[in-house]
Amino acid sequence: MMRVAVVGGGIAGLAAALRVRERRPEAAVTLLEASPRLGGTISTLHTQGFAIETGPDSFITDKPWALALCERLGLAGDLIGTREGDRRTHVAWEDRLHPLPEGFLLLAPTALGPLVRSSLFSWTGKLRMGLDLVLPRGPRDRDESLAAFAEALLAEDAALHAHAHGHAS
Repeated sequence: MMRVAVVGGGIAGLAAALRVRERRPEAAVTLLEASPRLGGTISTLHTQGFAIETGPDSFITDKPWALALCERLGLAGDLIGTREGDRRTHVAWEDRLHPLPEGFLLLAPTALGPLVRSSLFSWTGKLRMGLDLVLPRGPRDRDESLAAFAEALLAEDAALHAHAHGHAS
């Protein structure tokens, strides 16, 4: 009999263990996880009437493969959806919650009006993001991390916010 050990009970470890079981049902799979719960960095904290996602951006439920994976893992019933009527994302900054502008998707605006009215970004940052809607795209000769993209797009605003909160930039 094949014996397989999967180290880590985050989403990647859970998916790897599932894949082994699907491909080799006879295999004995041992999942090793140091923390008392599975899921890795994905979790939800409920405080002061808010649900705060503490891990990565969870996943976009419009993507069928993420939901299918949750179903295969037996986790579909544990998913917590967005509360209807309040599907806005907020960013905590300067002791206030600022709504992310409507049409702001994956760190880029898709509409100018809400971006202009937002209190979250400086006018320089708003101009830079607005130009991203009309400037031609450069060549994509390498992959770019989300952090590098955000830094290039929001360099000044990110530096100002980090400085205001005592973080190194």
